[in-house]
Amino acid sequence: METDRPIKVLFERQGQSLLPFIGERDPGVRVAAVESVQLPVPSRSVDSVLRLEREGFVWYRHLEFQAGPDPDIPRRCFEYNSRLVLHYDAAVLTTVVYLFPGADRGAQDGFRLYVGDRLAYEWRFDVVRLWEIDAELALQSGEAGPLALIPLLRGGDERETLLAAVAKLDALPRPEAADAMSILLDLTSQRYDRATFLDVIGKDRAMQSWLYQMGRDEGEAKGRQEGRDEGREEGQVLIARRICADLVKATHPRVARSVLPRIEQCAEAETLRGWILECPRLSDAAFTKLIKGPGGPRAARARVGRPSRASRRAADSRKKR
Repeated sequence: METDRPIKVLFERQGQSLLPFIGERDPGVRVAAVESVQLPVPSRSVDSVLRLEREGFVWYRHLEFQAGPDPDIPRRCFEYNSRLVLHYDAAVLTTVVYLFPGADRGAQDGFRLYVGDRLAYEWRFDVVRLWEIDAELALQSGEAGPLALIPLLRGGDERETLLAAVAKLDALPRPEAADAMSILLDLTSQRYDRATFLDVIGKDRAMQSWLYQMGRDEGEAKGRQEGRDEGREEGQVLIARRICADLVKATHPRVARSVLPRIEQCAEAETLRGWILECPRLSDAAFTKLIKGPGGPRAARARVGRPSRASRRAADSRKKR
């Protein structure tokens, strides 16, 4: 389950509204920047670091998102925190955000070193369990970031709550809510089976999802930045492939393994767009036939021109001589 990626995107774009959900409850604090930090050799990848400011004072909130049990979290977070403190030369607070019930199984809230039976060193971090936060708080906030998290919150599996979140996101300006809507759909697809997902979200919403619209816009923006038609088309294809693959995993998990290679081979944005629109409508068998049939990507065949009859006669004549 690839949950970390959408959560990272959510905190990159909606970090301010999510501060109360990660333990930063001072209303005067603002997120000044969000970074995904690559620590120096040996390389370590940190999930998310929020740069916080208040009245000229700067500090950092390091977030690690955990979807499953990992007994190594305390040691790993201690290493990350130590390196981040040295990297920023500033205070760094670490929070482990557990995404699903059971992800905290056997977890501790600190890193401890003992000399015999004596505790020689202790470093602690904050812990947030999203399923302990009431989804109603996210609905009351009315902000894009918390609304996107609703499938992971307490009560977020109730149909009415999810529909209320979708309605509130629909009412927000698109630039503000586009990324949150796509992540809400992503998280919902992981919590529900295909039939329930389509019943709750609706086929039209799944087919015309903001995830696809956002992806198309990002592809066009990449093309404009590169200043070439090739760049724009390449950007559209890359984004469309990713969206198509994500949607297939959510709605056709049984046949995903057999069709994903064909999706990765497809180099036509319009073909991928058609697959995305048809994906929620079709059964597993029908969708597999669509991907592998005439509409599927075809490998380019190298064509070698055949010599004309006159050329062949001339060659035969030279051989006889």
